[in-house]
Amino acid sequence: MKVSLLRNAQLWGGLVWLAFGAFIAYHGYELGLGVAREPGSGFAIFWLGLFTAAFALSIIFSAINEGSEDIASLWQGTRWGRVALIIVLLLLFGFFFERIGFVICSLTLLLVLMRFVDPVPWTTALVTSITATFGVWYTLSKLLLIQLPNGLLSPWLG
Repeated sequence: MKVSLLRNAQLWGGLVWLAFGAFIAYHGYELGLGVAREPGSGFAIFWLGLFTAAFALSIIFSAINEGSEDIASLWQGTRWGRVALIIVLLLLFGFFFERIGFVICSLTLLLVLMRFVDPVPWTTALVTSITATFGVWYTLSKLLLIQLPNGLLSPWLG
């Protein structure tokens, strides 16, 4: 069933992404494009914005020609309690990140998300959270030499 353009979910999503792409392209242009042989600092940003805007235009045209679901249907069945819990968890993660450290905060966040927000078995939660946390920590701190706060684990993570 085709809904009116004002209630077309894909149309509104496409318009938001079009505005975002135009914003990114404009600021990339402002940074300077340079030339093909010597691209400026805004070259990649400009093209990223243009591609985003182009994809958004394809979504907008599709929404106009083929229709889309009603925008209200996007929110049906949303579990708002879990959304609020995730927001609180991310705020706590950001607050304790430097104090406690990357590893403990990430491990705790992943375990809570996997056990209480979208429950999976304990073994899956433990293996996934440990592997992901230490994999990201090793990649960022040892391979890419990006400093992450060690926090309480400073004596062992050095």
